[in-house]
Amino acid sequence: MHAPRKFKKAFMERLLLSLQVAGLTSKSMGLRERRDAIRLSSDVAMASARGRAAPWARALVARHAAERRNEPLLRRIMGGDVYERAVSSAGAAVARSRRIVRRSQRVACSSRRKRRSLAMAAASGGGCALAARRMVKGRLRLLRRLVPGGEALRGFSLLSETLDYVVCLKTQVELMHSLCKGSQQKLHLQLG
Repeated sequence: MHAPRKFKKAFMERLLLSLQVAGLTSKSMGLRERRDAIRLSSDVAMASARGRAAPWARALVARHAAERRNEPLLRRIMGGDVYERAVSSAGAAVARSRRIVRRSQRVACSSRRKRRSLAMAAASGGGCALAARRMVKGRLRLLRRLVPGGEALRGFSLLSETLDYVVCLKTQVELMHSLCKGSQQKLHLQLG
């Protein structure tokens, strides 16, 4: 699955702009600071190119906004008002997570009954289905941890967001690769 050209173009424009704003040409910036600035610029550019509709994009920006050391760079890349909205959405995500935990605790009692009935079914020969169900639950748990904002997603929406996120990550890698290739060619022309 490929990302549309429109997304790639928007992503590249935002990436180049955010790299300029981050001031990566600064000689005073150390290697670690430069690496973090590139990672942050790339993630913010990818999320903004994808748009606010994608839960993973909002969660990715909110995750970066939650770290205090990213604040000055995010303010420069995103602008003050957009940064403030991202910070406020990070607080809303925490409140939403608490609600999800409370709801899951209420459901826990009913799931214990389901587990007992599944155990009885397994004892009567349904062990293969139980093992498959456990494996699927484990894989879904892993996806929820990997995809930004995945903790709040269930079932099909989690799979859909994962697919969208992976396509965007693939595009991110392709664009970063082409930027590196282009800068190497430019360097060779200057030296040669």
